[in-house]
Amino acid sequence: NSVGKFVDWCTSNFLELNMSKTKELTIDFRSNPGPAVPIVLNGQIIEQVTSIRYLGLVIDNKLSFTDHVNTVQKKCQQQLYVLRRLRSFNLDSKLLLLLYRSIVEPLLTYCNICYFTMLSVTNRNKLQKIASVASKIVGLPTLLISHLCDRAILRKASVIADDSRHPLNRYFDLLPSGRRYRCIKCQKSRFRKSFLPTALRMLNE
Repeated sequence: NSVGKFVDWCTSNFLELNMSKTKELTIDFRSNPGPAVPIVLNGQIIEQVTSIRYLGLVIDNKLSFTDHVNTVQKKCQQQLYVLRRLRSFNLDSKLLLLLYRSIVEPLLTYCNICYFTMLSVTNRNKLQKIASVASKIVGLPTLLISHLCDRAILRKASVIADDSRHPLNRYFDLLPSGRRYRCIKCQKSRFRKSFLPTALRMLNE
């Protein structure tokens, strides 16, 4: 029904859906999910996928973000080759570090506030290994990916807490003391590791 209403809204607002580019992603955390009923729009069956790229972030049906980490890993390997070539020309370490922060670090930190805290230890190590390899190539220490993520979360949380018009601002509710924020009760570990509960804990600490 919701999809039908969405299609009707598009039609009434003169928007045409491209069926060849429309995909269906069902997020289901059950170990043995039942068969999903395909969605039919305008007589065409929408393709069901297990992962999809949205604004540069690869989202899978289990929210493990393993596909995204693997994609980032491949892109970073290409950029590390550039660093290796420049090092062979005896380029200064400070310039190499500046280049790392320009072409490699943005790949590692893009959208990290959305997924990094939810990653498994294996996937976190994959991203950190790239930074460690880059540090050896450059010859100077690089910041930990977890540190960059924590810094980004705190920065984003502060912006949301100060902006009353932000959709998530209502979750940043100060306690009567005025010094700490009210934490969100989380029953699932998956939710506890997501952005909102993590941001509130960091602000309180």
